[in-house]
Amino acid sequence: MLADVAEQIALPARTWTASGTHTAKGYTTEAAETTSVEGMKADCDNINLNKKLAADFRSDVFGPGMKGFFYECQVAGPDTNKYWFTISSADQAQIDKLCDPATRYPIVHDEQHDTYWIDEPFTCTRRTGPS
Repeated sequence: MLADVAEQIALPARTWTASGTHTAKGYTTEAAETTSVEGMKADCDNINLNKKLAADFRSDVFGPGMKGFFYECQVAGPDTNKYWFTISSADQAQIDKLCDPATRYPIVHDEQHDTYWIDEPFTCTRRTGPS
């Protein structure tokens, strides 16, 4: 099954991978003034039930090629969700940028949950490279 998933998302044979946690805040509009309580709950519920594969994760920040897997979500506060992730790329520089706490993420709209998200820095607790 994993080989099928890797083929479907075009995962390169040689990749760098980072795992860890990150937080995000969800809002009802792009102005990011009102928390989207329903959208944040729906996103957490969806990830905990179905997991999430992102075949081209945050290409607006990293460029093409990042593969993201989000497998757990918890409410971390009234306006914040905490996510557990594993993200891979054939480009080590993309993983370095992901794990850099200074990387900034522009607000992005999630049509599925009609929520505008601001991703906060990713905390990479484990990193591996091709063997």
